[in-house]
Amino acid sequence: MKKILIPLLFLAILGGFAKEKNKANSNPAWPPREGIKTPGVQIPFSKLKTEADWKLEGPPDWLYAQGPVMLVPLAKRGELSRIAGQDNKISESWKVGQALCGGLIEAFSHLWLPDCGAQQLHKLNPRDGKIIASIPLRFAPGAKPALAANADSIWTLSDEAGTLSRLDPANNRILHEIRVSAGCNSIHFEQEMLWITCPSENRLVQVNPRTNLVEKRIETAASPHALTFGEGHLWVLGGKEGKISKIDPKTAKEIASIETGVPGATGSLAFGDGALWVSQPGYPLTRIDARTNKLLRQFAGEGGAMVRFAAGSLWLLDSNKLLLQRFDPRRVALTLPD
Repeated sequence: MKKILIPLLFLAILGGFAKEKNKANSNPAWPPREGIKTPGVQIPFSKLKTEADWKLEGPPDWLYAQGPVMLVPLAKRGELSRIAGQDNKISESWKVGQALCGGLIEAFSHLWLPDCGAQQLHKLNPRDGKIIASIPLRFAPGAKPALAANADSIWTLSDEAGTLSRLDPANNRILHEIRVSAGCNSIHFEQEMLWITCPSENRLVQVNPRTNLVEKRIETAASPHALTFGEGHLWVLGGKEGKISKIDPKTAKEIASIETGVPGATGSLAFGDGALWVSQPGYPLTRIDARTNKLLRQFAGEGGAMVRFAAGSLWLLDSNKLLLQRFDPRRVALTLPD
């Protein structure tokens, strides 16, 4: 009887140790269920070392790169935090509105910041954050206004109905309104044209600022919602299938489609250091070679939401953890899977 019990007891103890070991090493975010499954591509985000971290005092709404300085609107607090990347600290915060709602840009020697609480676009002094002027605009509840600037105007998607407003930055008034499509959500000025993502029609809309007319509607990955420019091309992230369209602005045609393997998710794009950078839920950072259109690194796990490239660094904004992180793109390229 003892000869049977002792081995069974020994096996039970070993099994207990194995369970504890597996429990200790378990990571519910790894391996991920989606993403690119090519060997050597996916890496746990926890392996990627940051150069600096900043804990924010409220939910961030946007991230704007101003050289070595990051500007982060804190939506519910109505504050704008100025973060100096050189000394890795929050240098100051300015009270600038009621309920900030995205789309911060710098143009015509001022900052321009939407305030959905006040239903206004604020024009700020970039040195002290003081409001110089406020332009009344119709912001829909929950809207994320998009902003861009060309040589003589500020442009904003000011409501969910698809109104593109052209503003005079000197006299602070609306010059013209153009109807695009309901739900259009991002805007970029490049190659003397305005480019607008419109998910309701799965198109990238081209507007000519010389004529105030829509000139082209370009088919892209389904449900486009993020847009950037780099290496002479427009890059559009489609939320439905998680595909990225590479658009030639001269021919207004898609020349490549890149899979991220993350369908049904929002995300953001940035360009820098010869690469397209993507941040999506569950995949805080993805690196795509702009010349070969090849997805080289995909970091999976918790973190990220918005990505920007400035001053030679990558910046990731995590809205859930109220965290801003800075990464060296060279370290990203050299980080390898186990």
